[in-house]
Amino acid sequence: MNHLDSALAPVRAALLVRAHAEADQIRERSEVDARDAVAAATLEADQIRERGRAEGEAQAAAAVADAGRQARQQARTLVLGARREVYERLRDAARRAVTRMGAEPGFAPVRQRMVAAVRATLGADAQITDTPDGGIAGAAAGRRIDMSLTGFADRAVEAVAGRQAKTGPQEAADRRTPREEEP
Repeated sequence: MNHLDSALAPVRAALLVRAHAEADQIRERSEVDARDAVAAATLEADQIRERGRAEGEAQAAAAVADAGRQARQQARTLVLGARREVYERLRDAARRAVTRMGAEPGFAPVRQRMVAAVRATLGADAQITDTPDGGIAGAAAGRRIDMSLTGFADRAVEAVAGRQAKTGPQEAADRRTPREEEP
């Protein structure tokens, strides 16, 4: 673990805890919405199947297959749309949370650790600039470090979303504590 990682560990842990809590709430709402959408699509597919049977055996087989495929496609589209909406809501909530955190009176020591981490990485002559969200950016000798708070939030949400995509929604939802990854 390098100096930058050590300095950012408390910020990362706080972001992950907040992101997990908000993700759980948003995920629960979206899963209910997605189940309702799948149930409605399944009902519609069943109705289409019944109409197909009335038209005859030969036409029914084709209609059933087509209706099932359409229902699955519709359901998949709805689920993907719901997941995207959850991701966007989570990202926006995480960004708002870290921006509020950056405006809190006790944030000054965190900012000082961020500056120290940038200088330790880029050198003492690194140019430090404040970002609109309360974070900082550092630059020196053609290298740049983004320590904007919204950048941290975006990366945390991407990590949660990536982990969820690899393990599935339930396994990702079961994880409540942030983990430190080995380099």
